[in-house]
Amino acid sequence: MDKEIPKCPSCESSAFVVLVNTTQKAGTAAGGVAGGCAGYYGASSGAATGGVIGSVVPVFGTCLGVLAGGLAGALAGFFAGSAVGNQVGEHIDRHVICKYRCNRCGTEFEI
Repeated sequence: MDKEIPKCPSCESSAFVVLVNTTQKAGTAAGGVAGGCAGYYGASSGAATGGVIGSVVPVFGTCLGVLAGGLAGALAGFFAGSAVGNQVGEHIDRHVICKYRCNRCGTEFEI
């Protein structure tokens, strides 16, 4: 954290001041969705390989193998995308929007 937490203009306290992280939440959600989609479509080779391996057990094994391969790729992409979206959103909240809220008195202010 390269910025000092500001004081509330109403109650002059900095102990209860927090960053309003609306963009961070939106970035996490958008990054997770985009990463999950990219991971799922990128895992098509993993799903195909899972289907081939699962084909040892005729119908059930193939379906399970394809589902497991696609799901693993989607989950990996979701978590990676969420992490990146979270960091980007936090950076925007902290350095561009700069909106804070005092949890003591409820005042919202920008610096």
